[in-house]
Amino acid sequence: MRALIAAVTALATISIAGTALAQQQQRSVRDMMDDMKARYGQTFDQCQALATSRGYRLSDNEADARPVMMFIEGCIMGRQR
Repeated sequence: MRALIAAVTALATISIAGTALAQQQQRSVRDMMDDMKARYGQTFDQCQALATSRGYRLSDNEADARPVMMFIEGCIMGRQR
């Protein structure tokens, strides 16, 4: 019986931790974009314009935001032209 209770407790803990991590990752993309914008200002805006001209979509959707963020980060570091 104790093993069953321990297993249920472990599964509940993993489930809650997974949900919290997913929420943190969603916020982190937006937070990182905001941090880059604050840190690099005009360069960020130029790289964001380059990203949209190359077909990247700007949205709050995690699936769309991550590639844009990665492109902008690369652009700021001089990897995109």
